[in-house]
Amino acid sequence: MNLAFINLQNISFSGSWDWLSALVFLAVALAYGLFMGRNRLVAMMLGAYFSFLLTRAIPWKELSWLGLKAAPVSTTQIFIFLALVLGFYFAIPHSSLRHTMRLGGKGSGAWWQILILSVLQIGLILSMIIAFLPAKVTAGLSPLAQIIFVGPWPYFMWLLAPILAIMFLRGRQSQYSYEE
Repeated sequence: MNLAFINLQNISFSGSWDWLSALVFLAVALAYGLFMGRNRLVAMMLGAYFSFLLTRAIPWKELSWLGLKAAPVSTTQIFIFLALVLGFYFAIPHSSLRHTMRLGGKGSGAWWQILILSVLQIGLILSMIIAFLPAKVTAGLSPLAQIIFVGPWPYFMWLLAPILAIMFLRGRQSQYSYEE
């Protein structure tokens, strides 16, 4: 695997603000994850995947009867994406996915599992939002943000990592058996 997209010369952790912001991000992600719980984080991630696919697949040109001649600006697409994420978040617990993926209630998991899931969820949604932005806007992001979120490899990794985490980080009660 070629990891040439990572240019470590652009990253500087010499200042205390970089470390402080990284620690604050981890603390906020942990608090968010503990508030949400494992199952709600998984439901939100599934909603993000579904919403992203639907928003990308909207046939904007065929919606000319709404007065659209082309795809709307990125902020409108981001708003539609986030509205769909919330819609799926509230719909998934009342669907058959709840029983299929055993997403009843808040769910439990070790604090480190919840931290990993919440960081991956936040990163996934940020990566999806950045994917809607034009290249001119993404070029203005900080070098660290560009390394983490912009480009084909970071985009692929943010789409893959949450799926792998959902598959391999099981909750305490979810020791699956096929005999049920």
